[in-house]
Amino acid sequence: MKKLYFITAILLILSCCSPADNAGVSSEETYSPAHIQELAQTDYEAAMKLTAEGLRSGQLSVFTANELRANLTYQYTEDYASAADYMYKALEQDEAKDPAIRSELLYHLATILRNGRDYTALLATCTEGKECAHKAGKTFEEYSFDFLAGNCLHDMGEESTAFEMMEGAIAKASAIARTESEYGHLLYFTGQYINNLLSGKDYQTALTACKTYDSLIARMGSSFPGANPSYIDRCRFYLDVNRAVCYSYLGEPATASEIFNLALTREYALTTGGKTRLVDYYAASGQPDKILELYGGELQFTDTDTVSRAYRLRISRLKEAFTNAGDMEKAREYQALYDILSQEIESKEQTEGTLLNAAEFNSQSYRLKLDDTTQVLKRNQILIFALIFVFALSVGILLLIILRKSRQHNQETRALEKSLGSIRRQVSIIAKKELKKDVTEVRKQQADSLKELIEGQKLYLNKNLSRQSATELLGKTGYEMDKMLEEIAPGISFPDYIKSLRIRHALELLSQNPDIPIAELADRSGFYTIRTFQRSFLAVTGKTPSEYAQELKKNK
Repeated sequence: MKKLYFITAILLILSCCSPADNAGVSSEETYSPAHIQELAQTDYEAAMKLTAEGLRSGQLSVFTANELRANLTYQYTEDYASAADYMYKALEQDEAKDPAIRSELLYHLATILRNGRDYTALLATCTEGKECAHKAGKTFEEYSFDFLAGNCLHDMGEESTAFEMMEGAIAKASAIARTESEYGHLLYFTGQYINNLLSGKDYQTALTACKTYDSLIARMGSSFPGANPSYIDRCRFYLDVNRAVCYSYLGEPATASEIFNLALTREYALTTGGKTRLVDYYAASGQPDKILELYGGELQFTDTDTVSRAYRLRISRLKEAFTNAGDMEKAREYQALYDILSQEIESKEQTEGTLLNAAEFNSQSYRLKLDDTTQVLKRNQILIFALIFVFALSVGILLLIILRKSRQHNQETRALEKSLGSIRRQVSIIAKKELKKDVTEVRKQQADSLKELIEGQKLYLNKNLSRQSATELLGKTGYEMDKMLEEIAPGISFPDYIKSLRIRHALELLSQNPDIPIAELADRSGFYTIRTFQRSFLAVTGKTPSEYAQELKKNK
C-alpha cells in the first residue's frame, strides 16, 4: 500500500512540473506549419528546430518539412543555396508529382534561385514550371514563368529578348487576371519590368509602363474593395517614385518634384523600405545630401559585408547623385570606390561559384533547345521514319546506278578519281595556306581596345553581340571592359553603346536610300526585331524611321 502511495506521489509531482507552455496545446498544433511560421517571425532558429523535431516524430511529412524549411530560410536569411536545396528535396517527394502542386513549388524555387543569382538553374526551373502549369491548366502561372525567364535573361544581359518576353507575359497575364492574388503577382511583375527599364535608362518606355501599373492598381482596388490598404499604399508609393525618377531624367524637374512630394505623403514613405526607394529619386535629382542624411539615420552606410551588391548599390546611387549635382570631383571619388568594389565582388562571386559562367549558360541553352527538338521528334515519329525510309531507298537506287556505270567506265572512273584526288590535295594545301593567312590576319587586326573591336571591325552589326562575347574576344575581365567603355562612351551601358552604333549605321543607310524597307533596314543594322529597332531609333532621333525617311526625301 505504501508503495502505491509513493508511485502516485511521483506521478503528481511530474505532472505539476510539465511545461506551462504546452498546457492545453496538442502536438498537432505545436508542429503545424502555421504555428512554426508564426514562431519564425520572432525566432527563426527555434522554428527550424521545431520543424526538425516534427519530422523526427512523424508529425510532419518529409515533403511538408522541406517545403517549410525552404520558405523559412528564404524569408528570414540570405542563405539562398540552402533554401533551394530544401525545395529540391520537397520536389523529390510523391506529393510533388501532381502538376498543380509542382508548378507552385517550382515558382517558389524560381524566386529563390533569382535571389541566389543561379541563372542556369533558374531557366531550367522556368521551363519545367511552365510545362507543369500547362498540364494543370493554370494559364496565369504559365505567363508567370515566362516573365521570370525574361527577367532572368535581363539579369544576364540579354536585354532585347528579355524585354519582349516580359512585355508579352504582362500583356497576356493582364488579360486573364481574375483573383486578388493574380493581381498582386501582376503588380510585382510590372514593378520589376519598370525597374529593369530604369536600369537601362529607357525612361520614356518606363513612363508608359507606369501607366499600366497605375491601371492595375485601380483595377485591383475596384475589383477587390477589401484589399489590404497598406499594400495599395505601397504600390502607389512605388509608382510615384518611379514616375518622379523618369520625369527628373527627362528634364522636367517641376513635374518630378510635384509627384515626389505626393510620394512623401504615403504611409510607406516612413518605413525603412520606403526610405530606401526615396534614394532613387534623390540620386536622379542630384541631391546627395539627402541620401547621406538617410544613410546616416536608419539606413546605415556601413554593412556587415561591405563587399556586397547592396553596399555597391549605395555607392552607385551617391555617385549618380553627385554627377547629377555637377560635383564631378565627388563623383570621381565614388566612381573609384565603385570600381574597387566591383573587382572585389567579382572575385568573391567567382570564389563562391555564384558568378554566371557563360559556358554554363550556353550549355543550358543548347540543352533546352535539344529538349524542344526531342519533343518535336516524338510528335512526328511516323513521318520521320517514312522520310528516312524514302531517303534510304533513294540513296540505295542511286548507289546501284553509280555502281553499274562505274563498271562500264572503269578506266575513266579511275582516271577521274586520280584527278579528283590530286585536286583535293591541291585544294587542301591552298585551304590550309589561306586559313593560316586568315588566322594571322585576324591576330594582326585583333583590337587592343573596345572601340577598335566594335567600331573598326563593325561587330555591332552582329545580332548576337553581347557584353560577354566582346569581353571574351578582347581577353579582358568584366571590370576592364567597363573601364574601356567608360573611356569611349562615359555614362552609358554597353547595350546602349551598341544601339547607338546600330542607329548611326541605320542613318547612313537611310541617307543612301530613303526608300529602303524598314525590315531590311533593321536587319542590316544588327537588330533582331523591327519593334526593337523602331523603339531605339525613336529614342535616339526623336522620330520614327518612316518620319526620318520622309524628311530626307523632302530635303532632297
